[in-house]
Amino acid sequence: MIPHTDKEPIAIVFGLFETGLGIARSLGQQGIKVIGVDFKKDIAWYSRYVKPLLCPHPLKEMKTFLEWIKQNFSNNIKKIPIFLSSDDFLNSFSINRAVLSDLFLFNIANNDLLDKISDKYNQYLLAKNAGIQLPKTQVITNKNAINALDLNDFHFPVFIKGLDVTSWREKISGTIKGFPVDSVNDLHCKAIDILEQNVPIVIQEIIKGPDTNHFKYNTYIGTDGQIKAEFTLRKIRQNPIHFGVGAVVESVYDDELVAEGRKLFKNINFMGIGSAEFKRDEQDGKLKLIEINPRYWQQNYLSTACGINFPHINYCDLNDIPIENNSSFKNCIKWVNQYMDFDSFLKYRKENNLTFSSWRKSLKGKKVYSDFTWDDPIPAFYEIRFGLKLIRIPQYLWRRICK
Repeated sequence: MIPHTDKEPIAIVFGLFETGLGIARSLGQQGIKVIGVDFKKDIAWYSRYVKPLLCPHPLKEMKTFLEWIKQNFSNNIKKIPIFLSSDDFLNSFSINRAVLSDLFLFNIANNDLLDKISDKYNQYLLAKNAGIQLPKTQVITNKNAINALDLNDFHFPVFIKGLDVTSWREKISGTIKGFPVDSVNDLHCKAIDILEQNVPIVIQEIIKGPDTNHFKYNTYIGTDGQIKAEFTLRKIRQNPIHFGVGAVVESVYDDELVAEGRKLFKNINFMGIGSAEFKRDEQDGKLKLIEINPRYWQQNYLSTACGINFPHINYCDLNDIPIENNSSFKNCIKWVNQYMDFDSFLKYRKENNLTFSSWRKSLKGKKVYSDFTWDDPIPAFYEIRFGLKLIRIPQYLWRRICK
Protein backbone atom coordinates (compact mmCIF):
# COMPACT_ATOMS: atom_id res chain seq x y z
CA MET A 1 0.00 0.00 0.00
CA ILE A 2 1.25 3.50 -0.89
CA PRO A 3 0.44 5.88 2.01
CA HIS A 4 0.11 9.62 1.50
CA THR A 5 -1.68 12.51 3.16
CA ASP A 6 -4.67 14.30 1.73
CA LYS A 7 -2.65 17.50 1.25
CA GLU A 8 0.44 15.87 -0.24
CA PRO A 9 0.80 16.57 -3.99
CA ILE A 10 1.39 13.21 -5.63
CA ALA A 11 1.37 11.68 -9.10
CA ILE A 12 2.11 8.28 -10.62
CA VAL A 13 4.15 7.82 -13.79
CA PHE A 14 3.63 4.46 -15.52
CA GLY A 15 6.67 3.61 -17.65
CA LEU A 16 10.21 4.58 -16.63
CA PHE A 17 11.94 4.94 -19.99
CA GLU A 18 13.31 8.38 -21.02
CA THR A 19 9.74 9.49 -21.67
CA GLY A 20 8.81 8.77 -18.04
CA LEU A 21 12.03 10.36 -16.80
CA GLY A 22 11.09 13.62 -18.49
CA ILE A 23 7.61 13.53 -16.95
CA ALA A 24 8.96 12.75 -13.48
CA ARG A 25 11.49 15.58 -13.58
CA SER A 26 8.88 18.06 -14.80
CA LEU A 27 6.58 17.11 -11.90
CA GLY A 28 9.28 16.68 -9.25
CA GLN A 29 10.75 20.10 -9.95
CA GLN A 30 7.31 21.52 -9.10
CA GLY A 31 7.35 19.84 -5.68
CA ILE A 32 5.08 16.95 -6.65
CA LYS A 33 5.93 13.54 -5.21
CA VAL A 34 6.30 11.02 -8.06
CA ILE A 35 5.71 7.28 -7.81
CA GLY A 36 7.29 5.55 -10.81
CA VAL A 37 5.86 2.20 -11.92
CA ASP A 38 7.29 -0.20 -14.50
CA PHE A 39 7.75 -3.93 -15.11
CA LYS A 40 11.53 -3.41 -15.47
CA LYS A 41 14.16 -1.14 -13.96
CA ASP A 42 14.60 1.49 -16.64
CA ILE A 43 16.44 4.82 -16.52
CA ALA A 44 13.89 6.81 -14.44
CA TRP A 45 14.15 4.15 -11.72
CA TYR A 46 17.33 5.94 -10.62
CA SER A 47 15.93 9.48 -10.57
CA ARG A 48 15.92 11.40 -7.30
CA TYR A 49 12.37 12.46 -8.13
CA VAL A 50 11.01 8.91 -8.37
CA LYS A 51 9.88 6.43 -5.75
CA PRO A 52 10.08 3.31 -7.97
CA LEU A 53 7.86 0.24 -7.90
CA LEU A 54 8.01 -2.97 -9.96
CA CYS A 55 4.73 -4.24 -11.32
CA PRO A 56 3.58 -7.15 -13.53
CA HIS A 57 3.46 -6.53 -17.27
CA PRO A 58 0.29 -4.48 -17.94
CA LEU A 59 -0.69 -6.42 -21.09
CA LYS A 60 0.98 -9.85 -20.92
CA GLU A 61 -0.04 -10.27 -17.27
CA MET A 62 -3.09 -8.01 -17.27
CA LYS A 63 -5.10 -9.84 -14.61
CA THR A 64 -2.11 -9.93 -12.25
CA PHE A 65 -1.36 -6.28 -13.04
CA LEU A 66 -4.90 -5.21 -12.08
CA GLU A 67 -4.66 -7.18 -8.83
CA TRP A 68 -1.32 -5.49 -8.12
CA ILE A 69 -2.90 -2.08 -8.75
CA LYS A 70 -5.71 -2.80 -6.30
CA GLN A 71 -3.30 -4.05 -3.64
CA ASN A 72 -1.18 -0.91 -3.84
CA PHE A 73 -3.69 1.85 -4.59
CA SER A 74 -7.19 0.74 -3.54
CA ASN A 75 -7.06 2.68 -0.24
CA ASN A 76 -6.21 6.05 -1.78
CA ILE A 77 -7.49 8.96 0.24
CA LYS A 78 -8.39 10.53 -3.07
CA LYS A 79 -7.84 9.70 -6.71
CA ILE A 80 -4.22 10.15 -7.84
CA PRO A 81 -3.34 11.74 -11.20
CA ILE A 82 -1.47 9.34 -13.45
CA PHE A 83 0.78 9.77 -16.49
CA LEU A 84 1.19 7.06 -19.12
CA SER A 85 4.51 7.09 -20.95
CA SER A 86 4.40 3.80 -22.91
CA ASP A 87 1.97 2.05 -25.26
CA ASP A 88 1.78 -1.00 -23.00
CA PHE A 89 0.41 1.01 -20.08
CA LEU A 90 -1.77 3.21 -22.30
CA ASN A 91 -3.43 0.18 -23.89
CA SER A 92 -3.97 -1.52 -20.53
CA PHE A 93 -5.55 1.57 -18.99
CA SER A 94 -7.72 2.08 -22.06
CA ILE A 95 -9.02 -1.50 -21.92
CA ASN A 96 -9.65 -1.31 -18.16
CA ARG A 97 -10.56 2.35 -17.81
CA ALA A 98 -13.93 1.62 -16.15
CA VAL A 99 -12.16 -0.11 -13.24
CA LEU A 100 -9.08 2.10 -13.08
CA SER A 101 -11.00 5.37 -13.25
CA ASP A 102 -12.34 4.57 -9.76
CA LEU A 103 -8.76 4.76 -8.44
CA PHE A 104 -7.00 7.32 -10.62
CA LEU A 105 -7.41 10.60 -12.45
CA PHE A 106 -6.42 10.49 -16.11
CA ASN A 107 -7.35 12.17 -19.36
CA ILE A 108 -6.87 9.97 -22.41
CA ALA A 109 -8.73 9.62 -25.69
CA ASN A 110 -11.75 7.33 -25.85
CA ASN A 111 -11.32 3.63 -26.63
CA ASP A 112 -12.66 3.81 -30.17
CA LEU A 113 -10.26 6.60 -31.12
CA LEU A 114 -7.27 4.88 -29.50
CA ASP A 115 -8.08 1.68 -31.39
CA LYS A 116 -8.12 3.60 -34.67
CA ILE A 117 -4.85 5.37 -33.90
CA SER A 118 -3.11 2.11 -32.93
CA ASP A 119 -4.03 0.61 -36.31
CA LYS A 120 -1.83 2.39 -38.87
CA TYR A 121 -4.30 2.12 -41.74
CA ASN A 122 -7.27 3.26 -39.67
CA GLN A 123 -5.05 6.10 -38.46
CA TYR A 124 -4.43 6.98 -42.11
CA LEU A 125 -8.18 7.01 -42.85
CA LEU A 126 -8.85 9.02 -39.69
CA ALA A 127 -6.38 11.73 -40.69
CA LYS A 128 -7.55 11.72 -44.31
CA ASN A 129 -11.14 12.30 -43.19
CA ALA A 130 -9.86 15.13 -41.00
CA GLY A 131 -8.55 16.89 -44.11
CA ILE A 132 -4.85 16.23 -43.47
CA GLN A 133 -2.42 15.53 -46.31
CA LEU A 134 -0.73 12.11 -46.23
CA PRO A 135 1.49 9.93 -48.42
CA LYS A 136 -0.24 7.18 -50.41
CA THR A 137 -0.88 4.18 -48.14
CA GLN A 138 -2.07 0.58 -48.56
CA VAL A 139 -2.69 -2.17 -45.99
CA ILE A 140 -1.66 -5.80 -46.59
CA THR A 141 -2.77 -8.60 -44.24
CA ASN A 142 -1.66 -11.77 -46.04
CA LYS A 143 0.60 -13.11 -48.82
CA ASN A 144 -2.24 -13.40 -51.32
CA ALA A 145 -2.98 -9.70 -50.94
CA ILE A 146 0.60 -8.71 -51.76
CA ASN A 147 0.41 -10.60 -55.06
CA ALA A 148 -2.88 -8.91 -55.95
CA LEU A 149 -1.66 -5.42 -55.05
CA ASP A 150 -1.67 -2.86 -57.88
CA LEU A 151 1.55 -0.89 -57.50
CA ASN A 152 1.16 1.27 -60.59
CA ASP A 153 0.05 4.27 -58.54
CA PHE A 154 2.96 3.97 -56.08
CA HIS A 155 6.19 5.88 -56.49
CA PHE A 156 9.25 4.05 -55.19
CA PRO A 157 10.91 3.98 -52.74
CA VAL A 158 8.16 2.95 -50.32
CA PHE A 159 8.18 2.15 -46.61
CA ILE A 160 6.92 -1.07 -44.99
CA LYS A 161 5.74 -0.84 -41.36
CA GLY A 162 3.46 -2.76 -39.02
CA LEU A 163 -0.31 -2.35 -39.13
CA ASP A 164 -0.33 -2.43 -35.33
CA VAL A 165 2.56 -1.48 -33.07
CA THR A 166 2.27 -4.38 -30.61
CA SER A 167 2.69 -7.31 -33.02
CA TRP A 168 5.45 -5.46 -34.89
CA ARG A 169 7.46 -4.88 -31.70
CA GLU A 170 6.98 -8.42 -30.46
CA LYS A 171 7.87 -10.25 -33.70
CA ILE A 172 9.87 -7.86 -35.89
CA SER A 173 11.66 -5.14 -33.91
CA GLY A 174 11.29 -3.01 -30.81
CA THR A 175 13.48 -0.25 -32.20
CA ILE A 176 13.14 -0.29 -36.02
CA LYS A 177 9.90 1.35 -37.20
CA GLY A 178 9.97 -0.22 -40.64
CA PHE A 179 11.94 -0.92 -43.80
CA PRO A 180 12.43 1.14 -46.96
CA VAL A 181 12.36 -0.77 -50.26
CA ASP A 182 13.39 0.50 -53.70
CA SER A 183 11.67 -1.87 -56.12
CA VAL A 184 8.66 -4.12 -56.64
CA ASN A 185 10.84 -7.21 -56.25
CA ASP A 186 12.34 -5.98 -52.96
CA LEU A 187 8.86 -5.09 -51.76
CA HIS A 188 7.51 -8.58 -52.41
CA CYS A 189 10.47 -10.29 -50.74
CA LYS A 190 10.42 -8.14 -47.61
CA ALA A 191 6.64 -8.08 -47.30
CA ILE A 192 6.30 -11.85 -47.59
CA ASP A 193 9.02 -12.37 -44.98
CA ILE A 194 7.10 -10.21 -42.51
CA LEU A 195 3.66 -11.57 -43.38
CA GLU A 196 4.88 -15.13 -42.81
CA GLN A 197 5.41 -14.12 -39.18
CA ASN A 198 1.68 -13.22 -38.98
CA VAL A 199 2.37 -9.50 -38.83
CA PRO A 200 0.04 -7.45 -41.07
CA ILE A 201 1.74 -4.50 -42.76
CA VAL A 202 1.19 -1.07 -44.22
CA ILE A 203 2.94 0.08 -47.40
CA GLN A 204 3.44 3.83 -47.64
CA GLU A 205 5.15 6.12 -50.11
CA ILE A 206 8.23 7.82 -48.67
CA ILE A 207 7.98 11.59 -48.43
CA LYS A 208 10.94 13.17 -50.16
CA GLY A 209 13.29 15.37 -48.14
CA PRO A 210 16.07 15.27 -45.53
CA ASP A 211 15.56 14.19 -41.92
CA THR A 212 15.52 17.85 -40.88
CA ASN A 213 12.17 18.13 -42.69
CA HIS A 214 10.54 16.16 -39.86
CA PHE A 215 8.47 18.22 -37.41
CA LYS A 216 6.31 17.38 -34.42
CA TYR A 217 3.25 19.15 -33.06
CA ASN A 218 2.59 18.39 -29.38
CA THR A 219 -0.53 19.34 -27.46
CA TYR A 220 -2.49 18.84 -24.28
CA ILE A 221 -6.27 19.12 -24.65
CA GLY A 222 -7.88 19.47 -21.24
CA THR A 223 -10.88 17.75 -19.71
CA ASP A 224 -13.01 20.67 -20.94
CA GLY A 225 -11.98 19.99 -24.54
CA GLN A 226 -9.84 23.13 -24.83
CA ILE A 227 -6.17 23.30 -25.81
CA LYS A 228 -4.14 23.98 -22.67
CA ALA A 229 -0.64 23.79 -24.14
CA GLU A 230 1.15 23.50 -27.48
CA PHE A 231 4.77 22.92 -28.43
CA THR A 232 6.51 22.28 -31.73
CA LEU A 233 9.91 20.85 -32.59
CA ARG A 234 12.08 19.86 -35.53
CA LYS A 235 14.22 16.76 -35.83
CA ILE A 236 17.91 17.33 -36.51
CA ARG A 237 18.93 13.66 -36.53
CA GLN A 238 17.11 10.36 -36.10
CA ASN A 239 18.03 6.92 -34.83
CA PRO A 240 17.81 4.71 -36.81
CA ILE A 241 18.59 7.34 -39.45
CA HIS A 242 15.78 8.44 -41.81
CA PHE A 243 13.07 6.32 -40.16
CA GLY A 244 13.64 6.49 -36.40
CA VAL A 245 13.03 8.57 -33.30
CA GLY A 246 14.63 11.94 -32.74
CA ALA A 247 18.19 11.58 -31.43
CA VAL A 248 18.60 15.37 -31.55
CA VAL A 249 15.57 17.65 -31.82
CA GLU A 250 15.19 21.41 -31.58
CA SER A 251 12.38 23.68 -30.43
CA VAL A 252 11.04 25.68 -33.35
CA TYR A 253 7.81 27.59 -33.92
CA ASP A 254 6.07 27.02 -37.25
CA ASP A 255 2.67 28.63 -37.93
CA GLU A 256 1.69 26.11 -40.60
CA LEU A 257 2.64 23.19 -38.34
CA VAL A 258 0.52 24.60 -35.51
CA ALA A 259 -2.43 25.11 -37.84
CA GLU A 260 -2.22 21.56 -39.20
CA GLY A 261 -1.81 20.09 -35.71
CA ARG A 262 -4.82 21.96 -34.37
CA LYS A 263 -6.90 20.95 -37.38
CA LEU A 264 -5.99 17.29 -36.96
CA PHE A 265 -6.66 16.96 -33.23
CA LYS A 266 -9.85 19.04 -33.40
CA ASN A 267 -11.32 17.04 -36.27
CA ILE A 268 -10.66 13.65 -34.65
CA ASN A 269 -12.11 14.88 -31.30
CA PHE A 270 -8.91 14.13 -29.41
CA MET A 271 -8.54 14.54 -25.63
CA GLY A 272 -5.48 14.47 -23.40
CA ILE A 273 -1.81 14.46 -24.35
CA GLY A 274 -0.79 13.76 -27.92
CA SER A 275 1.62 14.51 -30.72
CA ALA A 276 1.63 14.34 -34.49
CA GLU A 277 4.71 13.98 -36.64
CA PHE A 278 4.75 15.65 -40.04
CA LYS A 279 7.32 15.80 -42.81
CA ARG A 280 7.60 18.67 -45.25
CA ASP A 281 7.63 17.23 -48.78
CA GLU A 282 10.48 18.82 -50.71
CA GLN A 283 8.59 18.26 -53.97
CA ASP A 284 5.54 20.41 -53.17
CA GLY A 285 6.56 22.07 -49.86
CA LYS A 286 3.52 20.72 -48.01
CA LEU A 287 3.44 19.18 -44.54
CA LYS A 288 2.28 15.55 -44.66
CA LEU A 289 1.38 13.40 -41.69
CA ILE A 290 3.71 10.57 -40.65
CA GLU A 291 1.92 9.37 -37.50
CA ILE A 292 -0.19 10.29 -34.49
CA ASN A 293 0.96 9.37 -30.98
CA PRO A 294 -1.73 9.48 -28.23
CA ARG A 295 0.67 9.74 -25.26
CA TYR A 296 3.75 11.63 -24.06
CA TRP A 297 6.62 11.78 -26.53
CA GLN A 298 10.22 10.79 -25.70
CA GLN A 299 11.66 14.33 -25.75
CA ASN A 300 8.91 15.86 -23.58
CA TYR A 301 11.37 17.41 -21.12
CA LEU A 302 12.52 19.77 -23.89
CA SER A 303 9.19 21.60 -23.71
CA THR A 304 9.64 22.02 -19.94
CA ALA A 305 13.11 23.46 -20.49
CA CYS A 306 11.61 25.83 -23.06
CA GLY A 307 8.88 27.07 -20.71
CA ILE A 308 5.90 24.76 -21.37
CA ASN A 309 5.65 22.17 -18.58
CA PHE A 310 3.13 19.72 -20.05
CA PRO A 311 3.08 17.27 -17.09
CA HIS A 312 2.42 20.08 -14.60
CA ILE A 313 -0.32 21.54 -16.83
CA ASN A 314 -1.77 18.02 -17.15
CA TYR A 315 -1.57 17.59 -13.34
CA CYS A 316 -3.31 20.91 -12.65
CA ASP A 317 -6.05 20.17 -15.15
CA LEU A 318 -6.80 16.81 -13.54
CA ASN A 319 -6.94 18.41 -10.09
CA ASP A 320 -9.06 21.41 -11.21
CA ILE A 321 -6.23 23.79 -10.38
CA PRO A 322 -6.46 26.99 -12.48
CA ILE A 323 -3.77 27.24 -15.16
CA GLU A 324 -2.88 29.83 -17.74
CA ASN A 325 -2.99 28.74 -21.36
CA ASN A 326 0.49 29.46 -22.67
CA SER A 327 1.91 28.50 -26.04
CA SER A 328 4.96 30.78 -26.10
CA PHE A 329 8.28 29.00 -25.62
CA LYS A 330 12.02 29.44 -26.12
CA ASN A 331 13.21 28.78 -29.65
CA CYS A 332 16.31 26.91 -30.81
CA ILE A 333 16.86 24.82 -27.66
CA LYS A 334 18.07 21.29 -28.39
CA TRP A 335 17.30 17.94 -26.74
CA VAL A 336 20.13 15.44 -27.16
CA ASN A 337 20.49 11.72 -26.59
CA GLN A 338 24.25 11.66 -26.99
CA TYR A 339 24.55 7.90 -27.48
CA MET A 340 21.83 7.58 -30.08
CA ASP A 341 23.14 10.69 -31.79
CA PHE A 342 26.72 9.46 -32.02
CA ASP A 343 25.50 6.17 -33.46
CA SER A 344 23.44 8.15 -35.99
CA PHE A 345 26.42 10.37 -36.84
CA LEU A 346 28.46 7.30 -37.80
CA LYS A 347 25.72 6.15 -40.17
CA TYR A 348 25.09 9.59 -41.70
CA ARG A 349 28.85 9.89 -42.17
CA LYS A 350 28.97 6.51 -43.89
CA GLU A 351 26.44 7.90 -46.40
CA ASN A 352 28.69 10.98 -46.84
CA ASN A 353 25.86 13.15 -45.50
CA LEU A 354 27.64 14.49 -42.40
CA THR A 355 31.22 15.35 -41.52
CA PHE A 356 32.69 15.26 -38.03
CA SER A 357 33.08 19.04 -37.91
CA SER A 358 29.50 19.61 -39.14
CA TRP A 359 28.20 17.19 -36.53
CA ARG A 360 30.04 19.00 -33.72
CA LYS A 361 28.84 22.38 -35.00
CA SER A 362 25.22 21.18 -35.04
CA LEU A 363 25.38 20.47 -31.30
CA LYS A 364 26.40 24.00 -30.33
CA GLY A 365 23.99 26.27 -28.48
CA LYS A 366 21.64 25.78 -25.55
CA LYS A 367 20.63 22.19 -24.97
CA VAL A 368 19.21 19.65 -22.54
CA TYR A 369 20.23 16.01 -22.36
CA SER A 370 17.98 12.97 -22.33
CA ASP A 371 19.62 11.49 -19.24
CA PHE A 372 21.32 14.32 -17.33
CA THR A 373 20.24 17.38 -15.36
CA TRP A 374 22.33 19.04 -12.66
CA ASP A 375 19.61 18.45 -10.06
CA ASP A 376 19.17 14.78 -11.09
CA PRO A 377 22.47 13.37 -12.39
CA ILE A 378 22.30 9.67 -11.39
CA PRO A 379 20.23 8.44 -14.40
CA ALA A 380 23.11 9.48 -16.65
CA PHE A 381 25.30 6.81 -15.04
CA TYR A 382 22.67 4.19 -15.83
CA GLU A 383 22.55 5.39 -19.43
CA ILE A 384 26.28 4.78 -19.89
CA ARG A 385 25.59 1.04 -20.03
CA PHE A 386 23.12 1.60 -22.86
CA GLY A 387 25.61 3.82 -24.67
CA LEU A 388 28.41 1.28 -24.46
CA LYS A 389 26.15 -1.38 -25.96
CA LEU A 390 24.98 0.92 -28.74
CA ILE A 391 28.40 2.29 -29.70
CA ARG A 392 31.30 -0.12 -30.00
CA ILE A 393 34.07 1.54 -31.94
CA PRO A 394 37.52 0.03 -32.40
CA GLN A 395 40.25 2.49 -31.45
CA TYR A 396 41.75 2.56 -34.94
CA LEU A 397 38.48 4.04 -36.28
CA TRP A 398 38.64 7.15 -34.13
CA ARG A 399 41.37 8.68 -36.28
CA ARG A 400 39.24 8.18 -39.39
CA ILE A 401 36.12 9.54 -37.72
CA CYS A 402 37.83 12.73 -36.58
CA LYS A 403 39.42 13.59 -39.93
